[in-house]
Amino acid sequence: MVLYFFAARAEITQPSILVLKEDENASLTCRQNNNHDYMSWYLQQPGKGLQLIYYSVGANQEYKGDIHTGYEAKRSSQEVFHLDIVSVKKNHSAIYFCATSLGTTLQSHLLFVHKLLSSIFSQKGVALSTGKQYVGQLTIHTP
Repeated sequence: MVLYFFAARAEITQPSILVLKEDENASLTCRQNNNHDYMSWYLQQPGKGLQLIYYSVGANQEYKGDIHTGYEAKRSSQEVFHLDIVSVKKNHSAIYFCATSLGTTLQSHLLFVHKLLSSIFSQKGVALSTGKQYVGQLTIHTP
């Protein structure tokens, strides 16, 4: 597995490339200094839209999203939101996004996702983004 990360106004704490084999664990860390209460992790698999993995409305307040099986999340502080992929498999191949916002209501969440979708572009398999997002591309290679 190869993990690629690109930043847009967010700090990334992993190396730019991480190589893993199937059944190993992966850990992603999103760090923001905007004092935003709302942080969320999304993934985008090839040919699909964004899917919510986990979200948080403050430190130690993590909630499961639509697609959370095989993932664990921990918001250790206001600034940091961790996402662990337990025993990575081929189906974990995706582009991973961490997003932050001031809003915490469902309406704000939906509006935020709409704005996020309109600000993400792909070119030749490389994720590009604008705004306050963290982007990581996870590709799992098997022999």
